[in-house]
Amino acid sequence: MLIEQLELTDFRNYSSGRFQFSRDKVVFTGPNGIGKTNLLESISFLSILRSFRTVSGREMVRLGSRGFDLRCRIDKGGLREDLRVVQALSGRRETFIGANRIRRSSEFIREFRTVVFVPEDRNITGGSSSCRRRFFDMLISTLDSGYLAALSNYHRALSQRNHALKSPERAAVAAAFEPELAAHAPLIAARRREYAAAVEQEVNRMLLQRGKAQFRIHFRCDYPESSAEYLALLERNREREMIRSCTGIGPQLDEFEFFLDGKLLRHYGSTGQIRMLSLLIKLAEFNLVRRSARERVAVLVDDVTGELDEENCIRFFETIAHADQLFFTFTEFPSLEFFRDAEQIVLPQKQG
Repeated sequence: MLIEQLELTDFRNYSSGRFQFSRDKVVFTGPNGIGKTNLLESISFLSILRSFRTVSGREMVRLGSRGFDLRCRIDKGGLREDLRVVQALSGRRETFIGANRIRRSSEFIREFRTVVFVPEDRNITGGSSSCRRRFFDMLISTLDSGYLAALSNYHRALSQRNHALKSPERAAVAAAFEPELAAHAPLIAARRREYAAAVEQEVNRMLLQRGKAQFRIHFRCDYPESSAEYLALLERNREREMIRSCTGIGPQLDEFEFFLDGKLLRHYGSTGQIRMLSLLIKLAEFNLVRRSARERVAVLVDDVTGELDEENCIRFFETIAHADQLFFTFTEFPSLEFFRDAEQIVLPQKQG
């Protein structure tokens, strides 16, 4: 077992909540809208300090509250460790391991890993480019704290440069943030290209087992993958970008194009193909995290098996069964043999 206890205060619809876990498989049951997904989100946030549902921390704060407080106790091979995140409505955050305050996010997120399966995963293949960037950013950040730091620093500098671009008299201020962008963009592009190839290989391995089609990921970035050349391009484009009031090149516009048998999936793929490839991409994520992460891995599944046929459902459970701990949400406890030894936690009718 990995997570033994979870506590929430003013998180989403929970004014307070405390849950104890005694098994490797945990099933949260209750009607829709009761807060089952919120529990999965809190576990994921304690792992990577990012939400799989939103980029805004304000949305996770319970209405009328000034911030949220999340805590969990994890089992690290017989040693217990308490993790805590306190985040204010303003975005200011404090993290603790035991009684020690952890000042660097990269040091906090080394405790355990999570892989999340939600119905919105279909947007990875069928949705906008931002959905694909977010998928890869979450995957890479889970395994590479250096990438997470580079991505955070890049977007911070990007936001400040874009703000400066809105005022013609602040061209020098905009220029001041360009070296920071140029320092991180090449690393972001290199890691995205590397992990795109790894996901492609993993998906094709699973497709080969099923005797099915060829899958390819084309990573496209429209800027030089050299810091010096990227910085020079920012300088050349600055005057034009002052008119548009935004930065027109960089990782914020990268694209991952998915091809199945040579055809662009989001344009020519059927609903069934999009759903199947989305699931395989997420399973590829799980396989990569399980093999690469030194930490233990928890899988969080938000009622996604209802869309799967029997064959894919069995394959799905067989794959994720290798996780250290699994959390599921259902309206009712499932009758499948896979859940025979699972712990059921019935959520009360009212939360918060």
